[in-house]
Amino acid sequence: MALTTTAETELRNILRSFRAAHGGAVAPTSEGKALEVWVLMKLAHTVHQTLSANWRVTLRRGDGSLLPVGGNFDLPSQRSKIQPSSPTAPGYVLLEHRRHADRRLELRGSLQWMGRSGAKHEIDVSVLPAQIGEAIRNNGGGYPHGLPIAAVECKDKGGFGPLDETRQTLARMYDLVLVTQPISSWSCRIFEAATYTYWGRKSSRYVSFFKKGTFGIVRAGQFQSGASTLASHYSIGHYPGIYDNASVIHRLESSFRRTVATISDF
Repeated sequence: MALTTTAETELRNILRSFRAAHGGAVAPTSEGKALEVWVLMKLAHTVHQTLSANWRVTLRRGDGSLLPVGGNFDLPSQRSKIQPSSPTAPGYVLLEHRRHADRRLELRGSLQWMGRSGAKHEIDVSVLPAQIGEAIRNNGGGYPHGLPIAAVECKDKGGFGPLDETRQTLARMYDLVLVTQPISSWSCRIFEAATYTYWGRKSSRYVSFFKKGTFGIVRAGQFQSGASTLASHYSIGHYPGIYDNASVIHRLESSFRRTVATISDF
């Protein structure tokens, strides 16, 4: 589905506020990607707009440099690992705390994460610590391991999302979460393998891990009622009719702001 007129206008205005290119075709035309870009930029903008006293939000190129004024903000056109450092690699949004230099986050689209099983899982919109992203980018590229700080699946489909849609998201989270630590002496939520850089603290239970963060499924249509019971138990937010009701995207934005504001507890 293409973005609604309202969503496209919002996307252009957000890009303009970040001094990026905002004319012409600003959203990809491949299936589902326009919704991903809109959700990603809405999350970036809500931090920029409401938490600016503590957080700086900037658009970055694939080598970590600032996106030039008027530049195109290029996200991956398909699922991808973090590419080796290059200004032509897909970009991301950097969130930086103004006083605590260790609180820096990367907001990314279509990123693949590596599960405990060795399977790769694409997440439409996800957040990882900048120190992990930098370590991967500066060492030839690769995949982050662990449970993202935020993970949002974007389903640009009408009708009713079946229970299996939520089961698939939950199964992905189970394979990613590091209840069993990669090295016995570590206590972490996320790590990267090249330099053994790790971040966060472990939890002893799956549900405890899932409660810290923003996890959700955004849908153009609705959800079957049974799916909501499963999602609620595991702290997976359901966001139906995302284009039709502004309060739905506001709920997701509110959850993300809480996650960013409490990142020191992770």
